[in-house]
Amino acid sequence: MREFGGIIVVGIIAIVLLFNVFGNDEASRGISGSYTEDTYNELPSEPDRSEILDNIRNSNANSIEELVKNNFPLLDTIQSDQGMSRIYMTRELSLPEVSEALSDKINPEEISERQESKQVLIYPEHFVIIQESDEEPGVITIELASDQFVRNNYHPSFFQGMLAYYILDEVLDVDDWHKKRNSRCKQTGDCYSGYGMYGNYNSGSGSLRGSSNRGGGPGAGK
Repeated sequence: MREFGGIIVVGIIAIVLLFNVFGNDEASRGISGSYTEDTYNELPSEPDRSEILDNIRNSNANSIEELVKNNFPLLDTIQSDQGMSRIYMTRELSLPEVSEALSDKINPEEISERQESKQVLIYPEHFVIIQESDEEPGVITIELASDQFVRNNYHPSFFQGMLAYYILDEVLDVDDWHKKRNSRCKQTGDCYSGYGMYGNYNSGSGSLRGSSNRGGGPGAGK
């Protein structure tokens, strides 16, 4: 009887070990590397509000990519097979302040309506997608996404109410992009629906890979 009990215990231990090994492997295949709740105390530090705004106004940056990179700390990087998106953040500025500061310094091709705590600035080769974090009050995320990333990963419904679809068709250089992309999203169920700080990058499993990069921006290492 004791031998039988020992076999049961060994079996339970083996099952737990197998679950840990294969469960973790499965999680690593899709989207990974974003922040979890217990790492919020490690968000990058920043200069204060007035210094950020002064730095943007006085910047010599020639591109929106350089302007964002030089003035906001990097939070995350999302890599897909078809494009890259870098996520920056601030706790010092509000969404309207970020949008106004960036667009005043480097004029975008298009400025979207503000909808559900998010707004989009469109530049040559890049979308700047500014959002209030749902998970962490007071945090504004600034997603610098390549045109290629938006074209091949985003769900068109994300832009509903902010940008007319004909504008997206034009800037993404795809006829009826929203219709074609919407059809693709329905087929695969894994289209990207905007950045989430807890790793909820899209609505299903997919080809996006994240990494929680810290530093590389102003205030890093303070």
